[in-house]
Amino acid sequence: MLIKINFRGNPPLGQKSESRVPHSCRTGFQQYTVVRGDTMSGIAKRFNVSLEFLTAENPHITDPNIIFPGDVICVPAPVPQPGEGRVPESCPQAYNQYTVKLGDTMNKIAQNIGIPVDLLIANNPHITDPGLIFPGDVLCVPVPLILPCCTVLHPTGKYATPDAVGSAVVQRDSTGEQVIGMIGINLPTPSSLGDFDMYEGFVGIAGIGGFGFGLYPTAEQTVAWAGTLKLKPLLSAGNQLYVIPGNSQTGISGQPVLTENLSQCSPGASPA
Repeated sequence: MLIKINFRGNPPLGQKSESRVPHSCRTGFQQYTVVRGDTMSGIAKRFNVSLEFLTAENPHITDPNIIFPGDVICVPAPVPQPGEGRVPESCPQAYNQYTVKLGDTMNKIAQNIGIPVDLLIANNPHITDPGLIFPGDVLCVPVPLILPCCTVLHPTGKYATPDAVGSAVVQRDSTGEQVIGMIGINLPTPSSLGDFDMYEGFVGIAGIGGFGFGLYPTAEQTVAWAGTLKLKPLLSAGNQLYVIPGNSQTGISGQPVLTENLSQCSPGASPA
């Protein structure tokens, strides 16, 4: 006689449909991805907790006897011992290393520097749980800007003419956001560089990517191109600035003709 068994919640062994992932892990826990051969009891033993405790922390695993490779569960994050702080392999350009002190949090450090906490988190991937840092951990923190500031953009690449030059000015507005303005002078006609009809300003930000904005002729007969960008306080001394040709219809950009970073706007920088 054949007996039909109805499985609820989890599929039977060998019939997994997709990985189960928790919505989030609470502070003090990190994510662990199940590999072939794992069991919940074995994982609990490895992280020095009871099976009951691990099961309670992972309600998305409805049957602790059935887990599959690729499932993600919340396990206790290791607590560094004194002198065993987590250290990044390297930091982005114009970032300093900061050693966490007792009472520090990611939010507090970001607030003290004057940057969004997301920027701090993005540049410290060695901290697996941003809500859990310990004294002795080392973080990469951006060198702040001294505002208002101004930096000169210099020719770069094979398309730049020797007399091309530009500048960028950064200031904070009344709402606390940062405004950057760029201007390029003596630039070649965009169409002479390829299928381009405009110039763009671009700001590269480590861990985030970058922001582009249009530069426009200041008058029909001039060769000056200018534009502004407003953004939340993300800019720091390591940010790279570019002026690049672009196509307003296709969105395709070319190689930079002017470039520089914002290191001239950092504390201790020599006057231009």
